[in-house]
Amino acid sequence: MQHFAIIAAPRSGSTRLCDILGRHPSVACHLEIFHPDEVQAHFPRDLGLEIMNCAFRDADPKAFLDKFLAHNEKWFHNRQRHGFKVMLNRNQLLMMLGVVCPDPRLAKIMLYRENLLAGYASVELATATGTWHRSGAEGDGTPAPKIAFDWDRFYSFAGEQIMARAAAEDAMRRSHQLFLPLQYEETLTERGMARVWDFLNLPPGRDEGIYRKTNTRPLLDCFSEPDIVIRAARSVGRPDWLEA
Repeated sequence: MQHFAIIAAPRSGSTRLCDILGRHPSVACHLEIFHPDEVQAHFPRDLGLEIMNCAFRDADPKAFLDKFLAHNEKWFHNRQRHGFKVMLNRNQLLMMLGVVCPDPRLAKIMLYRENLLAGYASVELATATGTWHRSGAEGDGTPAPKIAFDWDRFYSFAGEQIMARAAAEDAMRRSHQLFLPLQYEETLTERGMARVWDFLNLPPGRDEGIYRKTNTRPLLDCFSEPDIVIRAARSVGRPDWLEA
């Protein structure tokens, strides 16, 4: 069995990607096994498995990962690939840099969103509405809200993403590991997903999963004061971000 990890930026479509991969008959794909509040793995919680215990995981993350991978090899013995995701955020940064990135057993997919303004807007909208994921073709009919642009929150979000991604890529390069850089937009196309299947050395999956984009409006329509957003994009030299 080959193991892989999706190192994912917030609001980069990682849940959808995990869902698509997990629907392939040769793949088992969990969510955030290093989530601070729970181990988001597809194992029954009523079995009392040690690998589902956050205290066990946090006491020795490397021993946890060893045991987690070994259990997957037994539980999903009929699958060729097994994976999980870890987030590029401050809650999981130490686990990602100290445990996941240096581990040569894990093939790495670096999933990111080049348009940090769109990523920021997605986080703010999800926080405001409480809707982090959407499945199906239709919403609930509630008018989509507009959000206020906060300079400090935007720069904080963008700076954290730039530094976290750079740190992850540096950790993998220093340990001489290859990884697949993958942009959010690529996961929405057949050509982009073909790169993922090729990287995992699997025939393409045909199931697009249940998750859909939570916001389909033009980016500027998401903000209550678009003129400020235009100035912000220009201030960081990325007016092209406004075209999303």
